[in-house]
Amino acid sequence: MNYKRFLKDHRFILIISLFYGLWIIFLTVLAILNQREVIFYDALSQNDISNKYCSNYPFLRYLLEPVIAVTFILKNQFTWIFLILIIYPILRIIYFILKRYGKYTSAKHEYMKEILRKLLKIAFEILSIGFLAIGLFTLIGYAILGLNFFNRLGFIPLQIGTFISTCIFFFLIAYFYVKLRYSNLKAKYLNLIQKKIKKEKEYQRKITNIIKKELIYLGAITFILFGMNTILISIHFTPHKISPTLPLNEDEFLFDFHSHTIMSDGWLTPEDRILWYMEQGISGAAISDHNNIQGALIAQEFIQRENLDFILIIAEEWTDHRNNIHMNYYGIEEEIVPLDSYRPGGPRAMNASDLIAYVKNNSGYVIVNHYNYYPNPNGGYGVPYTLEQLKDWGVDGFEITNMGDFVHGYEKIRGFCLNNSLICMGASDIHTNRDLNSFMRVQLEDPTNLTVTNIFKNLKNNTHEVVIIKLNPKVIIFPEFLRDFGLFVVMDFCNYILNLDRFQALSWILWTSAIFVVFLFSYRKIKKIALTY
Repeated sequence: MNYKRFLKDHRFILIISLFYGLWIIFLTVLAILNQREVIFYDALSQNDISNKYCSNYPFLRYLLEPVIAVTFILKNQFTWIFLILIIYPILRIIYFILKRYGKYTSAKHEYMKEILRKLLKIAFEILSIGFLAIGLFTLIGYAILGLNFFNRLGFIPLQIGTFISTCIFFFLIAYFYVKLRYSNLKAKYLNLIQKKIKKEKEYQRKITNIIKKELIYLGAITFILFGMNTILISIHFTPHKISPTLPLNEDEFLFDFHSHTIMSDGWLTPEDRILWYMEQGISGAAISDHNNIQGALIAQEFIQRENLDFILIIAEEWTDHRNNIHMNYYGIEEEIVPLDSYRPGGPRAMNASDLIAYVKNNSGYVIVNHYNYYPNPNGGYGVPYTLEQLKDWGVDGFEITNMGDFVHGYEKIRGFCLNNSLICMGASDIHTNRDLNSFMRVQLEDPTNLTVTNIFKNLKNNTHEVVIIKLNPKVIIFPEFLRDFGLFVVMDFCNYILNLDRFQALSWILWTSAIFVVFLFSYRKIKKIALTY
């Protein structure tokens, strides 16, 4: 056998096989040597309490580990689109250069390229119509209801529209495949390729045509990835299970006091959010959608209907977009919106000080969310209102951690709360289907009294734990400007890979191997395609 000929004919598959082999070796080394480490840190006492808790994955999580990992890494920060906008032109320029030097000019290549063009065109047409419909519906809703449209419906139109458009797209792909395999469509494309080859030089001289074509391809790829991202973060995947090393006492509970559902800017339904909490060992939580309590009420009805052992706290995140201040209020089942969300016939509208006074006068509680410690132009710290102002107006406390974060002045806010007998609150502020990143361990003097009043009475003692969960403590940090251009996905993936346990690594090996086998089979089928003009 002529090995040089063999290497030349199968160069592409050999390169892919080389990368596959190196990846499997890397994962195998991780499976042998790596130990998953999860850090539990109490932001209130400022102690590492990892000996008090553990994080475990159920079997079903390992079965779907690569899919879930990609979902959690992409999350709801769609800035990865910038990365696509950078990478796509580079790859296309490389392709055109190689083609100019005689590469990728075979009939088989042209045949496959024409099929890909057809699929991208279908994707662009279907998904662009879908996203335009979503945009039009959103504009109409905003024109009628203002910000209350987003407060009431959240991401529901986006989720439904994306799901329908993506389903139509994949149905058309399946239909196209069947026609390609079982009809004379193949002959049609061969004839089409002949015509295109004759006109290619003349066509490529028209720069506007090239730009138009590339924009359609780029748009199609972006729409497909955006649609898949949206669908994935809307699925209730199996999360990790938080287990205290020693069982909780009867008077101890694990709470999360800040979360979101699809009734504002979250991605899970209220029902899924409750089940998501319960799967992670959480005793109770506050559903606190932006400027409405609809998600909390739906969750309450679900808990009662299914007779679930879960403590629900009805809350709202009062969200003043104009002044950039967010506050959770608890203990009153009434919707109150900031002045910029007011509309005739809508919920009661108030500014920050009036809201605090109203909630307090009605036996409720107010916590300031993810606040800042910036110097105020009028003196003191905190913008737009100083911490002292908010305290004087009557707030019950501040978040000292949010989304598992204990930076951005949270330590100084913690000190302010302790010095002024205010509640040090910690919350996940979870929007997506990712693993829970923080919770609070609260001990109640009367564990039979699970009212909001009793819970907050015990919180005022600041004897609870504000627990931050660091699932990937081996951290690689990219510069902020790189993260803003979408490279956060690369950074998060590296941190995730460095923290795999052996079963996660095994799941990746199995999934990667299955994909590689499918790739080899597809490559072999393509190589066997006989094309004659």
